[in-house]
Amino acid sequence: MNAALVPSAMTPRFVSTLTALLAAVVLFLLPGMAHAEDGMRSITRLRITVVTGGDDLRNASHAVASLKYVGLSGNLLTTSINLNNGANWGNGSTHTVTMTTPTGVLLANVEEFSIQFTSGQPDPFATGDNWNMNGITVTAILDDGTEAVLVQQAGSPLHRFFSDHDTRWATAL
Repeated sequence: MNAALVPSAMTPRFVSTLTALLAAVVLFLLPGMAHAEDGMRSITRLRITVVTGGDDLRNASHAVASLKYVGLSGNLLTTSINLNNGANWGNGSTHTVTMTTPTGVLLANVEEFSIQFTSGQPDPFATGDNWNMNGITVTAILDDGTEAVLVQQAGSPLHRFFSDHDTRWATAL
């Protein structure tokens, strides 16, 4: 065996080479910002714009938006926001809501965007609510300030939510 190939003592050059190698391994194996140059930008906020059609979203009803994504841990996670907080959205109205996302939502890891409708009853004599959603645009605001449109769909209506069925609309991303 050639003794010159096996260091008998840890020289400064050997230690610095080993340290640089370990640093490179850590950068490549850790998730998150280390991979930003690969297009793995973090989403900091979503701007959600919803257009109501010819049937309003009644007072006491709720429209909850959800984003399903794979977290940095590899688990499937969901974050959500109540878009109207029980307020009335009149026929033909447009509403924009900004949603702050948790840390670690990467653009490349989003799976689905959905809206869950829950019919409210503003008084005991009211019937169940139905709601026409004619359009939706979801824009991701990224950690570097740029924007990416995730969803842009329209119809007449795009989706009709009923009080007792068809209460969820979803699109894969």
